[in-house]
Amino acid sequence: MLKSTAANESPLITQVPFGKDPLTVTANQILDHFSGQLPDLSKCQILLCEGRAAAHMRAALADAAEQRGFSALLGPDIAQLDQWVSRFAPRSHRILSRAAQELVLAEVLRGAVEIYTDTDPWLLTDQLITLFDELTRCSVRVGDTLNEFLGTLGENYGISTPTPSLEQEAAILHTLWRAWRQQLQIDAAVDHASAYQQQLQASLTQIEDQMLWIVGITAVTPAEAHWLQALMTDNRARIVLHGDVAGRGYHPDAPLSDLLQKLNMPIPDKSLDADDMTGLFHSIFIPSPDDLRQRALEFAADHSADPLANRLRTLAARDPEQEAQAVALQVRRWLLDDVSPVAIISEDRRLARRVRALLEASDIVLDDPGGWALSTTSAAALLERWLETVEEDFACGSLLDVLKSPFVNFSDRETHLALVRRLEQDIILHENIARGLERYRRHLDFRSERLPGWSGPVQQDLHQMLNKLEHASNPLLAILNGAHHPGKHLNAVQTSLKALGSLERFESDAAGRHLLQVLQRLREAADCSQIKLSWTEFRDWLGRNLERATFRSPATASPVQLLTPRQTRLQQFPAIIVAGCNRTNLPGSPATETFFNQRVRGALGLPTWHETMTEKLHHFCRILHSSERVLLTWHREKDGEAVPVSPWLELLDTFYRSAYGRDLHDHDLAALVARPDARPLTPDLAALPQPQTYPRPTLPVTLRPEVWTAYAHQRLVDCPYRFFAADALGLKAQDEIRETLSKSDYGSLVHRVVQAFNSKVQGLPDPWVGPLDTSHLDAATQLLDAISKRVFADALKENFQARSWFRQWEKLIPEYLDWEIERRHTWTAREVEVKVEKSLNSQLRIRGRIDRIDATGDSVCVLDMKTGHTPKPEEVRKGEAVQLCTYALMLDKPVSRLEYLGFSRDTVKTVSCADETLLSELLPAVQRRLIEVDELLQAGTALPAWGDPPTCNWCEFDGLCRRDMWPDVETPHD
Repeated sequence: MLKSTAANESPLITQVPFGKDPLTVTANQILDHFSGQLPDLSKCQILLCEGRAAAHMRAALADAAEQRGFSALLGPDIAQLDQWVSRFAPRSHRILSRAAQELVLAEVLRGAVEIYTDTDPWLLTDQLITLFDELTRCSVRVGDTLNEFLGTLGENYGISTPTPSLEQEAAILHTLWRAWRQQLQIDAAVDHASAYQQQLQASLTQIEDQMLWIVGITAVTPAEAHWLQALMTDNRARIVLHGDVAGRGYHPDAPLSDLLQKLNMPIPDKSLDADDMTGLFHSIFIPSPDDLRQRALEFAADHSADPLANRLRTLAARDPEQEAQAVALQVRRWLLDDVSPVAIISEDRRLARRVRALLEASDIVLDDPGGWALSTTSAAALLERWLETVEEDFACGSLLDVLKSPFVNFSDRETHLALVRRLEQDIILHENIARGLERYRRHLDFRSERLPGWSGPVQQDLHQMLNKLEHASNPLLAILNGAHHPGKHLNAVQTSLKALGSLERFESDAAGRHLLQVLQRLREAADCSQIKLSWTEFRDWLGRNLERATFRSPATASPVQLLTPRQTRLQQFPAIIVAGCNRTNLPGSPATETFFNQRVRGALGLPTWHETMTEKLHHFCRILHSSERVLLTWHREKDGEAVPVSPWLELLDTFYRSAYGRDLHDHDLAALVARPDARPLTPDLAALPQPQTYPRPTLPVTLRPEVWTAYAHQRLVDCPYRFFAADALGLKAQDEIRETLSKSDYGSLVHRVVQAFNSKVQGLPDPWVGPLDTSHLDAATQLLDAISKRVFADALKENFQARSWFRQWEKLIPEYLDWEIERRHTWTAREVEVKVEKSLNSQLRIRGRIDRIDATGDSVCVLDMKTGHTPKPEEVRKGEAVQLCTYALMLDKPVSRLEYLGFSRDTVKTVSCADETLLSELLPAVQRRLIEVDELLQAGTALPAWGDPPTCNWCEFDGLCRRDMWPDVETPHD
C-alpha cells in the first residue's frame, strides 16, 4: 500500500492540463514541500522528461522563490531520468555500447549460422539488438526451453499446432537470445537495457533522504513502474503529469491513463481546471455513439466563444517548396512583430532542411537540437570518399573529392587546388585516365614527353602529390584482404588519415571533432570482442555507426527553434508552426517488424504501433495547447502525386467547420506566399529576366572566327545557336571520364591503324609498300595485325572493354583488306590524315584534316572514314552535311568524288555521295553560302536557334536554348 501524504503535502500524482505550465506547478509544489528548509533545496531531485526544459524549470523555481522572498536557491539538481540513473552504474560489469553489442552479437551469430540461412548477418544483428533491448526493458521472459518459448508464441499467435515458420522464428530467437545472454556472462558485460534496470534498483538504496519530482513522463517500463512504486510507497517521489487522464483507447489521454494503470494508481483529482481547448479535443476523440457532426454542434452550443479564434490556423501548400516558403514567411512575420521564440515542429527532416536554408538566406539562424546524421557532414564525407578511393584503386571521382576537401591540403590552399586542377584537367580528363596511381604517373610522364613545353615543376609537384596519396593509403591497403580485429581496422584508418593530414584539421572543425570521438568510441567497443572482420564487414559496421551518430551544432541564442514533437515536452512558446502535417508524419506508419506482429508484441508486453500512435496524438494535442499562435501546414502533392493530409488535422478541420461554419485556412498567409515581393529582399537590383523565348544572339567582333573548321561549318548549318555556343563562346561540354572504351575512342584507334598501314607513323611498324593484291594477302594481314596490336596496346592495358572492341576490329581486318585490294584496282591512296587550310577571300579561311585523298589520273576523291553514324548521301547533295564539301573546298586540285568509308560491325563499304557532275554545282554553292554567312556575321546578324528536332535530339546545348520552354507559336526560321 502507498503511504498517504500529510494534509500539507503535495499529492503523489498531480495532473496539469495541457493549457497550463507544468513547470510552474512543479516549482510551487517543491517550494511548498520544502518551505521550512528554504532556500536549501539540495535534497530535491527533479527528473524531467526533456532536458531542454531544465532552464525553464530553474526560471520557474527562481520566480516562485522570489515571490516568497528568496533571491537565490541552493540546488536542486535537475536532470533527465536516464542521465540521473546512469550515476548509479554497476561497478562489476562493463556496459556495452550499441557498437560493442553489434560485435558481440555478430560473434554469437557466427556460431549459429545453420539457423539463419539466406539472411544478412549484419542486418539480423541490427534487428536482434533492437528486439533484445525491448525484451529486456519490458521484462519479457523468453523461457528456459525452446518448447516453452514456442508454446508462448503459439498461444499469442493463436496457433494451436506450430507451423514450420513459427518453429523457425522461435528457434532463431530462443537460440540466439540464450547464446547472447551467455556471451554477456562470459565477458562480464551487460547491455544498456540490463544496466539501466540495475541502476534503477541501485538508486533506491543510494539516494537516501532525497525527494524526487518526476515531471512530464508519458510511459514507463515494468522496471520503471516497480521503481516508482517503491519510491512512492516510501513517500520519496512525486509525479507531475502534463495532460488529462479522462480518455482511453484512441485518445490523446491514453498514454497517461495507461501510465497510471501500470503504476496501479487511481486517477487523481484535477488540481487545475481544463480550458476550452481541452474540451475541444475530448469532443473530437472521445468515443461516442454520436457522429462527429453531432458532437461538433453540441460543442458549439456549449461554447459560444470560438476557442480557436485568432489562435490556430492551417495552410495547405501546393508542394513541399511552397510549404517551406510559407513556413519561412510566417516566421519572418512573427519576428517582425517581436514575437519570439518561434518553434518550428516537424518530423519531416527534408522539409526542415529546406526551411533552414530559406531562413538562413534571410540571416535567421535556427537552433536545431535534433541535429543531423554525422555521416552527412563534410568531415564524414571525407572519410567515406577516402576509403572509397583506396578500395577502388584511386578512382578519379572519389580521388578528386578527397583532394578538393577542406580537410586535405598538401601545401597552401590556393597552390594545392591549382595543382589538383592540373591533375584533373591535364591528366584525368585530357588523357582519359579513370583510376590507378601507376596509370596517373605513367600518363603524367607521357604528357611531359609529348609536350616538351609542359611545366616541369608541375610534373614534379604532381608526382609528390601522388606519392603522398600512396603513402597515406598503405596502412589501408595492408588490411583490405583477409579478416582482422576491428581495432586493427580502426588503427589503420587513423594512421591513414594522419598521413593524409586530415586528423589535425578535424580537430579544428566541430563535426571533425565529433567524428574523432565516434572513432574513439568504436575503438573502445572493439576492445569488447575478439571477432575478426573482413574489410567489407568492417565498412558495414563503421557505416552503420556513422549513420547512427548525430552531429549537433553548438546551441545558439536563435529566436527560432527547430524541434521534433517529443523535444517540445514541458515547454511553451509564443508562436508555433507544425510543418509537414501529412499522413506520412502524423501519425506515420508502423515499422516493418522481422519478428512478431503487433498482436503478439502487445501480448508479450512489447511496445506496439497503437501505443506509439496514441503517444504521437498526445504530443500533437499538447502542442496545440502550448501557444496562442499556432500554424499547421502541409502540402497537397509531391512529384506529381497526391499527398494525404494527416487524419488528425482532417478531423480537427471537419469538426471546426461543423461547429462554427468556417474553416481554419490562413487566407492572408496564402495570399502572401503567392506574391513574389513577399520573399526576402536581395541586394541584386538587376531587372528580372523576361519570359523565355528562342535565343537569337549576335556575335561580338572579338568572338568572330578567324578560321573556319569543317566541324564549325557543320554546326552552323545544323543550328546557328549551336555554332554560337560551341565555337564562339567555347562552351563545348567538358569531357567525361570514361571507364570503358567508347565508340568514338574505337573510331580513333581504327583511324590510326588505317593511317599506319598507308603511311609512316612514328612508333608503329612501317606501312605497306608496293602492290597489294590477293597474292600479298597473308603478308598484308600480318602487318595490319601487328599495327593493330601496337595501336590497341595501351587501351587493352587500361580499359576493360577494349578487348571486345579489338576483337570486333580483328574480324573486320579481312573485310578492310578486301576493300583495300579492290580500291587499289582503280584508285591510289595519295595521302592520309592530311592537314589542309585555304583562304576563300581576304577575311575567310577554312581548315581541317582529311582522312584520305585518293587519285586516279586527273580525278581526286575525298574519303572520310566513319565507325559511327554516316550522313546520308542526299544530305550531302542538299548541302546539309557539309564536312566533305568543306574538305573539297580546301584542295587546290578539283575534286571529282566525295565518299565515306563506313566500318560497321560486320562490313567495310564505300558510300558514294557526289560525283564530278554534281560537285560542279554543289561546291560553288556551298562556298557562296559560307562566304555570305561570314559576311552576315561580320555585319552583326543574329544567330537564332532553329529548334530543328533532329539536331535538338543530340545537341549538348539544350540547357542553354531551352527549346521546351519556347512558345509554340514561335517560328525561329526567319
